[in-house]
Amino acid sequence: MNRFLTQFHMYGVVLALAIAGTASPAQSLKSAKNIVVPRPQTSVSAPVRQSIGKVSTTQNDVEYREAVSSPILGHRTPKVVDAVQAGLPGIEVGFTYYDFQTNGAMSNRLAYYADGPDKYVQMVWMTSKDSTRDLTTRIPGFAGNNRGTHYTFLEVSAPDAPALGIEDWQKIETQRAGWPSLVQYADGLIGTPSHTPIRFYGNSGVGDQPIFFKEVTSPADSSLWPRAAVDGQGNTHLIYNRTLPDGSPQVGYRRSTDGGFSWSSETIFTGSGAPEGATPVGLGGDTYAVTARGSKVVIVYTDNSLRMISRTSTDGGATWPSEEARVIFSPQYTDIDSALNQYGTFEVYSDTVPTPNGHLDVIIDSEGISHYVMGVVPSHVVRKDTNGTRTGTIFILNRKEFLTDLGMLYTKEGETNLFFMAPPNGSTWDGEGYVMNLRVFDGVSRWPQLGIDAQNTVYCLYGSFKNGDTKNILADTTGGNPQNEPDTLVSVDALNGHVWATYKPAGVNIWSPPTDLTGDGVNCQYGTLCDDVLNGRMYMAYSASPNPGDRVTNVETPADAAKVMFAAYDVALLTPVNSVDEEGAVLDATVRVMPNPAYDVATVRINSVTSGRMTVSLLSTLGETIMTSQSPTAQGEWELVIATRSLAAGTYHCVVEQNGLRTVVPVVVVR
Repeated sequence: MNRFLTQFHMYGVVLALAIAGTASPAQSLKSAKNIVVPRPQTSVSAPVRQSIGKVSTTQNDVEYREAVSSPILGHRTPKVVDAVQAGLPGIEVGFTYYDFQTNGAMSNRLAYYADGPDKYVQMVWMTSKDSTRDLTTRIPGFAGNNRGTHYTFLEVSAPDAPALGIEDWQKIETQRAGWPSLVQYADGLIGTPSHTPIRFYGNSGVGDQPIFFKEVTSPADSSLWPRAAVDGQGNTHLIYNRTLPDGSPQVGYRRSTDGGFSWSSETIFTGSGAPEGATPVGLGGDTYAVTARGSKVVIVYTDNSLRMISRTSTDGGATWPSEEARVIFSPQYTDIDSALNQYGTFEVYSDTVPTPNGHLDVIIDSEGISHYVMGVVPSHVVRKDTNGTRTGTIFILNRKEFLTDLGMLYTKEGETNLFFMAPPNGSTWDGEGYVMNLRVFDGVSRWPQLGIDAQNTVYCLYGSFKNGDTKNILADTTGGNPQNEPDTLVSVDALNGHVWATYKPAGVNIWSPPTDLTGDGVNCQYGTLCDDVLNGRMYMAYSASPNPGDRVTNVETPADAAKVMFAAYDVALLTPVNSVDEEGAVLDATVRVMPNPAYDVATVRINSVTSGRMTVSLLSTLGETIMTSQSPTAQGEWELVIATRSLAAGTYHCVVEQNGLRTVVPVVVVR
């Protein structure tokens, strides 16, 4: 296996990412075939940290490594090529030559507002209208004073005919800036932060250009990539990446109680400055999200031990109790081998497991329940003893054979299981085609964005691609440093990006088969979704360009102008959640449950004579649904693990459904 030391380039900050310590002892998610797994409901208090693993925050102790190379940057003479718009949903609101919109999690950039019969969506986007390449990075639209936040609004009273409010949107900031997110207050005024340093801007109503309110951080703070949310009391909550002098990335937080004109002192949720003491540092820019509803505020982030952490305030951000901090998902490695390496050092090797990667989002429903979605990548750990201390290196496996059906994971507050959803290609990637802008931690289902309707149906937009939708281009596939490594261009069938949507009705954990929202032949990426799904519409925005990849990760490609699109998508057009014909024939499948009777967990193995996505539900004798999960692929074989430890002793029904047919097997739980 080709392993080499890598660094995660964020273009402005280089983050050396690391983990040290022993692997976590717990129930583990062994492979993408295990659709549902027990999720530890743990806090990040000191005793729990010891059980999760001794994680060092000293940057020089440890490191991340990538198991295989991935495309990085190159160079090519700028060439302006207009994007094909035919077949794209929605209307064009602008264009940008700087077409890279996020490192991991996509920020909220849309907000819905109704003023009597008039309905509007306000929108921000990071844009540069200048195609000039920066001399050092060779990124188009990167240098000078041209890149920054652009504002517009859409009139959406006629849902299927949105009207653009500002024909030629203009840059908000007077200096080079970017990475905006958007919040909207009860009276329709919006606020938006950008860097660097982090400044907060706001307007006086729909259609008014935002103006400067407050400089939140100073240039010396090294605070970047801000995200914002507003709660029911009008408090504004700001999170961002804070780089300390030692180079460690931290998750910083501030609160404003007056609409962004003044801000609280900084709270650091990671590293030695965390309320719990020395915790792992953050993963870096755009690997966190924030949401609020009523007086509840939730922040989620990925730390550099590759765990997804949730922090919750129930008093509008005034306090953040440590007991409300939770590990949502942590990779649960199991040692499988050990040996002496060529240097005579003892090494221990783990299995390969799905791992949180910083592509995440969170939303709160009307009952106050938090819903979480996270992207995953395969990883394994190699640990070694050096001078009596055991340290470990995480290897990220971004090879296509590991990514064909590895999508994202979903869970919610109070749920003990994780559920696969949002698969690449909407079902399974066939492994054909070249992924242009696949970064170390990305995976091939990326940039999730959540929305919710009045019935607490949760919607998710995400980016992937479509089998067979490729364009033959010249690209640099050798990797390396974009400034120092010469381009080595080869012909590749590069995959166009697509924006996909899936949804989950309230009360079940079944996600609909994903719907492709964008057409073939155009590279569509960075979908963002309004939190409020109203009037039967998902209000969404995305970018569309003629060549695959982006012009920051793939600078050897032409300096394309990416169209920025807005659409009000009719949710009735989404693929329905799979249902079963109660009077249909029995599903022809072999279903084995082991062990049965079960105590802690039960493994369900299914072999069906037909292909098609399967749904497994566990029901009580009274018909109450205990859990429901859906297979990540349409293959006829599937294996999953059901947590039974928290169930009362008795007999349950395991219902397996596929293509409108079902079969039922009993599951006995003992105590």
